[in-house]
Amino acid sequence: MQSFDPSTVRQTYNLNGTWQFCLAANDTGSLVSPSCDDPVWGEIQVPGSWEEQGYGEEPSYQRVDTWTKVREYEGAAWYTRSFEIASTDMDCAYILRLKGVRWTTDLWVNGQYVGDCDSLVNTQEWDITPWIREGSLNELKLRVDNTMKLPLAGSHIHSLHTATAWGGITGGAMLECIPMNRIDRLSLFPDAKQEILTIKGTINIAPNVTSSALRVQIEIRHPDGTWLDDQSFKVEIRKHEDDERTEAIEADGQRIAEIQPLQLNLAQEQGLALWSDESPSLYQAMIRLYDGELQLDQQHRTFGVRSFQAHGQKLMLNDIPVFLRGYVDCCIFPLTGYPVWDKQHYVRQFQIAKSYGFNHVRLHGWSAPQPFWEAADEEGMLVQAELPHWSRLFENREQPAPAEVLTYLTHELEGLLSSLHDHPSFVLFSMGNELIGSNGHPELNELVRKAQALDPSRLYTDNTGFGQLPAQGREGDFYIQSLNWHPPLESELSAVPDTTLDYQAVTRLTDRPVIGHEHAQYTMYVRPEEREKYTGVLRPSWLPPIEESLTRKGIAADLEQFQQASGTHLVRSLKEAMERVRRTPNAAGIQLLDIRDFPGQGHATTGILDVFWDSKGIAEPADFQQFNENTVLLLSCRERTFYAGEAIQVEARVSHYGQQPIKDAIIHWKLISNNVVLEDGHWQYGEVDRGVVLPLGYLTIHAPSDHATAFKLEAEIRSGDDKVIAANVWHGWSFPHYRTHEQTHRIWNSVTELQPHLLGAHQDHVDHLDGSTLRRGSQFNLVIAKSLTPNVLDYLVNGGQVWIQTPPEGLYDPVETKYLPVFWNYLMFATQPGATMGLNLKEQTAMLGRFPYDHASDWQWYHLVNGTPAICLDTLRGVSPLIEVIDHFHRAKRLTYAFEARVGQGKLLVSSLPFTELSLMKRPEVAYLFQEIVSYLLSDQFEPESAISVGELLGILKLQTIRFAL
Repeated sequence: MQSFDPSTVRQTYNLNGTWQFCLAANDTGSLVSPSCDDPVWGEIQVPGSWEEQGYGEEPSYQRVDTWTKVREYEGAAWYTRSFEIASTDMDCAYILRLKGVRWTTDLWVNGQYVGDCDSLVNTQEWDITPWIREGSLNELKLRVDNTMKLPLAGSHIHSLHTATAWGGITGGAMLECIPMNRIDRLSLFPDAKQEILTIKGTINIAPNVTSSALRVQIEIRHPDGTWLDDQSFKVEIRKHEDDERTEAIEADGQRIAEIQPLQLNLAQEQGLALWSDESPSLYQAMIRLYDGELQLDQQHRTFGVRSFQAHGQKLMLNDIPVFLRGYVDCCIFPLTGYPVWDKQHYVRQFQIAKSYGFNHVRLHGWSAPQPFWEAADEEGMLVQAELPHWSRLFENREQPAPAEVLTYLTHELEGLLSSLHDHPSFVLFSMGNELIGSNGHPELNELVRKAQALDPSRLYTDNTGFGQLPAQGREGDFYIQSLNWHPPLESELSAVPDTTLDYQAVTRLTDRPVIGHEHAQYTMYVRPEEREKYTGVLRPSWLPPIEESLTRKGIAADLEQFQQASGTHLVRSLKEAMERVRRTPNAAGIQLLDIRDFPGQGHATTGILDVFWDSKGIAEPADFQQFNENTVLLLSCRERTFYAGEAIQVEARVSHYGQQPIKDAIIHWKLISNNVVLEDGHWQYGEVDRGVVLPLGYLTIHAPSDHATAFKLEAEIRSGDDKVIAANVWHGWSFPHYRTHEQTHRIWNSVTELQPHLLGAHQDHVDHLDGSTLRRGSQFNLVIAKSLTPNVLDYLVNGGQVWIQTPPEGLYDPVETKYLPVFWNYLMFATQPGATMGLNLKEQTAMLGRFPYDHASDWQWYHLVNGTPAICLDTLRGVSPLIEVIDHFHRAKRLTYAFEARVGQGKLLVSSLPFTELSLMKRPEVAYLFQEIVSYLLSDQFEPESAISVGELLGILKLQTIRFAL
């Protein structure tokens, strides 16, 4: 068998290269091009954008909420090129194809107007046969206009925040010469269950072809490289016996005949090779049209055999439950500003994504170029495409969308389903991003029904992300709903220390598959070092204002620490948010926004990768796979912090979506603290079926009892042959019970809520504090107050030691915080509670004593800091934060939950930690940290290095009045 050579009957003229070009800057819609001798004409390369070839103006407006191009132009532009077509004895049709065009194109051939095209996500093409002159020079003239013709500017295919408002022909230009007697339309329908391939289509036959020897020959190459048996089918052009109609339809002098569905057996001696994300097996097909022994035409196709269906709330790939571990691709191309046409770019992208455990990608408001789909087929990615659509035109179900918008979207839908039909990686389709109100829209529902009829081998939904469950007035094979904020859930609680929780509150509202929409969206600190990577047409114009702020505020030196601490916090939070989905028995998948940073909408640093697909150094692939693979072992417990020696009951669960059941499953575990194995064990479970979230049993461990310490529980699930199927780690912290300090009697306390924990301390109202008497008597070493009052200030300045536990109302500039990092970014969600990025902790901070911690936020801090106000140190130069809070990088305040300083002759500690909340003081970590701070303040270690003035202090704390004795 010879290798494929489609060029034997079809010829392609490559029109890439140099074209004559000019911008039509003053064009008001005229379809008259400049004259050929007008000096306005220059040259441009196709493929390519206008901006990357020096056309357009340098922008005077530098955006702070997204990137900015080095050049910008919106309007029309003219292309022209001449080429020669040799004379041929064959009757041919000529099809002009333009790829990657934004947006509308008008075409002239040899001075004659042919028509226009306006597709963004499909190839623009024209049949120009009537206008071509064989044996002579031909001229093509194009008018490409990149201005917005429809109210769809939010779509990521051309949003300023993503792919930008680019212009040009970025995928190439070609003229295909195809035989008049040819295979016209061709569709392949692999059937995994029946193990057959059905081929449907039409042939185009000239009127003078009367031969009864028309036949279609089909050759199939198996993924293993061998060939299946050739099969040949006769094509008859005849009248129906029951009426006068013919199978052939007259069109432009040609007869278009439907090929009766042809079925081929794929279950030959090689065995059927199914395509999946685990094993992306691809077949090759050559379909040839013959008249007797004369070959008239041939077409080559690549296809995969797979089924993808919804079964209840499960998604089934080849009748095996599959969990979609996905991310969102927002059409971000930092070098070009438009979707690239380089297959290796996408191969690299998918290989990196799969190394972190992902098997799914959602195209946010766009569909990708052909090389993307070829790479997805080969690498085994499950893809959701969407119409180029993000608008508010469908929010009111009683209001029809503009007719021209609906017509455009319908044409794009039809084109996409046709062009993507052969790609097994294409499994899901949505009509656009966040389109509807609480209920659906009839016109979107009609698009869903149309898509289902055109290609039932995919699953469809009315929109991504919006609408309420239970679904009312909505069509869809599945739903994509937020697990962050769909009622009754709240974004601030998307990850918490309790590892028994799941998202059934949302998934139980329907009987169809539910995929988590744009999940998590946690962010980390900005990375200015990425600037040097922007070598194309885009510049990170958000960076200069941020860098100026960091420099002026003296934070630039802390940049690397902030990046590492906030990056660690992002991954720790993300692990819990993703595991919470995997604990949900009826969840079908998640789509993270994003695994790369997002350049627009304020610059969202949500990625474990930067925008160039490079690692940010915050997550290793092997570690990430522990909670993002086919099989995830889950350890569930309501708490993360415990009393020393406390018995802890942990439930082991497994989310198993592997290709095979786990035979004779065994769970192994060990408790480790300070690199010492304290306890270990194992138990046998039995078989674990596919597509289940299953409780495996409980184990009881004991919190380390020697002292306050961090510990971890490592666990594995192994098959009967001792193969490790999945492993995971769960972190906890152990604290001794609270003990009153032996020097508590030397504390003068005015905070009533602290009395239960300060046995032996002098309790009195702050009004009664007489600093002069206290200083003369030397009876007390520490005064604890809730606010700064004149007498407390007087005592402090005269050499007293004071701990002020300030509430938010006691601060001039309290900054609300929460445990979780900033959601998406501050500029877009400025009113979100707690717009901070976690803790940046120094080693051996004396005030923290033996409290276990590392450099970043972890779950032992959750109840201490969630909802706790941070103290702003911007006006206290030289004062170091003791528990530093990383503010978002747009505001860049210097924040802390505690600071110390000398004031006059005295020593001061100010904190905002929630020690005055009695319920929280019953928690082991809160009480223990209070105990350690008390010990610190009563020790010789309490020696603040920095000094501040009374005026500086009064700029931080509000002075509260007291009732003076008369």
